[in-house]
Amino acid sequence: MTTPRKKYKERDTEETKRKLLEAVSLIMREVGHADLKTMKISRLTGKSKGVISYHYKNLNELLKDYVKQKDYWPPFFERFHLSAEPGENELRRMFTELMQDNLNMFQQTPEMQKIILWQISQESPLLRSISDEREAEGAKLLNMTAPYFLHSDVNFKAIIALLLGGSYYLVLHAATNKSTVCGIDINWDKDRDEILKTIGQVIGWSWEKAKEKRAS
Repeated sequence: MTTPRKKYKERDTEETKRKLLEAVSLIMREVGHADLKTMKISRLTGKSKGVISYHYKNLNELLKDYVKQKDYWPPFFERFHLSAEPGENELRRMFTELMQDNLNMFQQTPEMQKIILWQISQESPLLRSISDEREAEGAKLLNMTAPYFLHSDVNFKAIIALLLGGSYYLVLHAATNKSTVCGIDINWDKDRDEILKTIGQVIGWSWEKAKEKRAS
């Protein structure tokens, strides 16, 4: 049986963890990952620096909890359910929607933008482990496409990598410099819609090219 004292302690723990995560979030939004220091985080919560090691094993565990809460990819993978044996059209549609939704979500999530910048600008076992988890889930989906591109001379993984990297760059460039890339500024609805349409076209062309090769 849970005693009132134990319930209070559990509530206090959850409240302190929430404040710690909010402090990390504030620092990321205002400054970025370079200022994620134990002293600064604890100061923002009004606690001593030992608060992090008390509620988390160390600073890395707190940051891992934060990144996992802000990373929209796990919900993405859960949302894009496929049938037991997905066919060509289902896979093609799923990847089109996945890449289009990624661009939209990335543009709408400033903290995820900061996380990706952190990921590509600093060697970190923490971020590597989270990236590897994301890659493992993505590989499950990409592997389902392999039979449709076998001996086709079309590397679908490379196409998705370019679309993913290009989406990140376009969003980060537009958010940071408020300027264009090849005359395109996705801060404008018209330009963003053109990029979304082109994502669909590129994926469509790759599947059509592979189908032609299989038929020849």
